[in-house]
Amino acid sequence: MYKSIATYKDGSWSETYFKEKNDWVNYLLTLFKEPGQYEFDDTALLFNEQATIFNKQGFYCDKPFRSKDFNKYWEDQKHKCREGVLYHSKKNVFYLTRDYYMWLNFLPIFDKEEKKYGFAKVRDAQYHMALYEVLAEEHDKHVAILKKRQIASSYFHMAKLLNQFWFEEGSICKIGASLKDYINDKGSWKFLDEYKTFLNEHTAWYRPCTPEKVLLWEQKIEVRINNRKTNKGLKSKIQGASFEKNATTGVGGPCTFFFHEEAGIAPKMDQTYEYIRPAMTSGMITTGMFIAAGSVGDLQQCNPLKEFILNPQANDIYAVETDLMDDKGGIGIAGLFIPEQWSMPPFIDEYGNSLVKESLKAIKKERGQWQKDLAPEQFQLRISQKPINIAEAFAYRKAAVFPQGIIAEQQKRIEDKTYAYEFIELDRDSKGIIAKKTKKLPITTFPVKKKLEDKTGCLIVWERPIDNPDFGTYYASIDPVSEGKTTTSDSLCSIFVYKNPIEITRDTPDGQETFVEKDKIVAAWCGRFDDINKTHERLELIIEWYKAWTIVENNISLFIQHMIAKRKQKYLVPKQQVLFLKDLGSNANVFAEYGWKNTGTLFKNHLISYAIEFLREAIDEELDDNGEVISQTLGIERIPDKMLLTEMSQYYPGLNVDRLVAFSALIAFARVQQSNRGYVKRKESDKSSNNLDNSRNLYKLTMSPFKNIGRGKRGSNGGKFKKSAFKNIK
Repeated sequence: MYKSIATYKDGSWSETYFKEKNDWVNYLLTLFKEPGQYEFDDTALLFNEQATIFNKQGFYCDKPFRSKDFNKYWEDQKHKCREGVLYHSKKNVFYLTRDYYMWLNFLPIFDKEEKKYGFAKVRDAQYHMALYEVLAEEHDKHVAILKKRQIASSYFHMAKLLNQFWFEEGSICKIGASLKDYINDKGSWKFLDEYKTFLNEHTAWYRPCTPEKVLLWEQKIEVRINNRKTNKGLKSKIQGASFEKNATTGVGGPCTFFFHEEAGIAPKMDQTYEYIRPAMTSGMITTGMFIAAGSVGDLQQCNPLKEFILNPQANDIYAVETDLMDDKGGIGIAGLFIPEQWSMPPFIDEYGNSLVKESLKAIKKERGQWQKDLAPEQFQLRISQKPINIAEAFAYRKAAVFPQGIIAEQQKRIEDKTYAYEFIELDRDSKGIIAKKTKKLPITTFPVKKKLEDKTGCLIVWERPIDNPDFGTYYASIDPVSEGKTTTSDSLCSIFVYKNPIEITRDTPDGQETFVEKDKIVAAWCGRFDDINKTHERLELIIEWYKAWTIVENNISLFIQHMIAKRKQKYLVPKQQVLFLKDLGSNANVFAEYGWKNTGTLFKNHLISYAIEFLREAIDEELDDNGEVISQTLGIERIPDKMLLTEMSQYYPGLNVDRLVAFSALIAFARVQQSNRGYVKRKESDKSSNNLDNSRNLYKLTMSPFKNIGRGKRGSNGGKFKKSAFKNIK
């Protein structure tokens, strides 16, 4: 028999038996829903029946001490605290896990609403969390919980550890945190101490401890048997450790449950997790469970929790399907997320059900007022602390570096297939470089999963190179990598190819016409091969195909060395030609012959400004009869790469943004070159091309950028007309 569960049905108690583990797990899955959907009814009043009795009479059992009925009562409650309870109502079945049952009935907490100690009220969000953890345990998985604040997570998880400590022989539970005060007698250990005191005073389950000190309890007591000293008890342990100095402090030795407190502000939690996992296995058998739960604090401290939540399967986290990934309601797989709208006072009914629709309505109204009253940065921070979806929890809290509105609009244009594209594989034969279409797809996750097996991606081409382009028609920029295969890094090699604006003079039957074809991003690749040489070969082929003059970040010089060895350094921009460095006085002491060195502050404090200017630049305008601007075409429409825009929208200092580094350096280089050299000119007799420039966003400019701009001139239609705003950048 796998499980025997105390069961309440039709006013009486019985047992429900499950012969096999699979029977039990499949049954649990039928009960697992979502707050707002559990439909607690008057049966829920029985969930905390023993707490109600204690509150009424000041004790649990009125039977004579150690009588048969007394012992029967406490054995019955012990069974429920070890296996949980099934409650049948007229319509539904509810399973209170062992931890949730014990917490509701025997472990009082401080009630913030009533400002006094009492027992926790029934809440479907906490019920849901407890059920999720049992499912994780039964599936031999670990737990990651991204939660709103004020859900009593610390109280609940201390109850979970204490349950093991109180009833299970040889159980070893551990708690850890990035700061000691989160878990010592100022933090979670205080809750453990309160629980232990109450249980020893008011139940028949007395448990002495030796030792009994903060961050270390062992359930045993020294006794004499036959005049010899010995220890009696369950020999279970609870111990704690902080990771302020070392992420692996106290992780050695076997462990039944490990609870990481304040997981949303634990920058080294992933290291702790990897070091403690061996203590939770025996060969291929899982023997323990890691539990990470927390709200998001500083973004630079929450990356491990973010990784666990968004990539649960890769981290052996129990994954659930959710429509709370973002504000679009798309379905995704994640660890457990507890949003603001679940169990949000006062939108909770008398049985503990979340009134989700009412909560969301109130939240929307509240946010509207916040937006009026608060500065943008404070507004974003406040939303992140009361998130209604996962994206909000991890969103950047400070004033966005890049203009979010126009980025979102451009992403929508890309989603609407405004831009034609090809997925291309480049190869070489005796005649030169061949371009073939490929079924491989580009990488579309950010940050990329560290353990992603195939990180090669593919070349995205929005416009193929023109025939026999003059050298300097195309520029490229590379953010390189230093190694091949890796499962520990989210860094990718990134290259963008940029086509300079070209002044074209064309022969037509009516004579010559001159126009300027606007600059644009024409190709991009982001990825890496297990073999670093293959990464270099792909970069080499892309550069040669476009005959692109290429700027390379020389912090990693392997690709530069590769090109020199191939005697193709003509494609590399010498350091003295990286004119934005000269203007800045940067890299003066860098002795590398080619490329530029990213000093950290150079990108953050200078190159980004070029990228932002590129987005905001007005490249075309439509005017009314009075010369007033009706509409503008902004420079961001020259960027057809959705993943680059994703990096822009999520960027904050310290975030690894391979695409954005390559792009920003490229635009800075191009702008300064253009201001010093002017633009490429080309004469052609006919426009015959296979290029993917059918998209309305790959249009030509109607006027030369070298002409005087801004004079009012009525269009041939007698009304509205367009005026180019393309400027020669100083």
